[in-house]
Amino acid sequence: MRHIPVSALGALFLLLSVPPATGDDRLFVRPWVELEPIVRIEAEYPIPLETAGRWVLDEARALLSGMVYGWTFSWTPGDLARKVDDRFDLVPVAEITWGSERLAVRQTQVEEARLFAQVSFLMTPAEELRRRSWAGASVDMATGTGEASILDGRGGKLTALANAIKDAVRNHLHTRILNKPREIRGEVVLWEDPRSWVASGSYHAVANVRLRVLEIVPYRIF
Repeated sequence: MRHIPVSALGALFLLLSVPPATGDDRLFVRPWVELEPIVRIEAEYPIPLETAGRWVLDEARALLSGMVYGWTFSWTPGDLARKVDDRFDLVPVAEITWGSERLAVRQTQVEEARLFAQVSFLMTPAEELRRRSWAGASVDMATGTGEASILDGRGGKLTALANAIKDAVRNHLHTRILNKPREIRGEVVLWEDPRSWVASGSYHAVANVRLRVLEIVPYRIF
């Protein structure tokens, strides 16, 4: 394992790298970026550390936004008899802004041609309250797995995560709904840092989420 000096990551990491911290008002994720991806989509190869640093921060911002604010979801289950395609849409409730002073890189390292970073986000009291509201006994928890092709490039990691969230929603609902509905709407948050890896030409993800089903729209006529 080789630790990267902050200076090697350029000005971006120089500004954001800070000493370790703990506390209930902080969330942590450990995103990673491939420096030598199997599929060479980018013009530069291997990926420069400064470029990889921006990408890993952007991924951290997406993950932490999902942990603080979450998404609304709309799921139309596929139905061959009705000729309805399966569709699952996630819309961010809100997103952490790029360059937020509350987003900080705690540690970086290169391992097996990947740049890893531990990134934290300092929540406001209102954001802490929002997270606590999701921790109540009335809010359901579910786990799902997802995958996406590595041919999609680095965006495939977030596609795999979206598919894992969809799988978590499906796992939660499949024993609770007897008749297939036309549409299911709700809200979902990541409850912890999702796991992701590459295997057999695909990105894979496992997500633990908390979710609320807000509306189930039934078919009125077959």
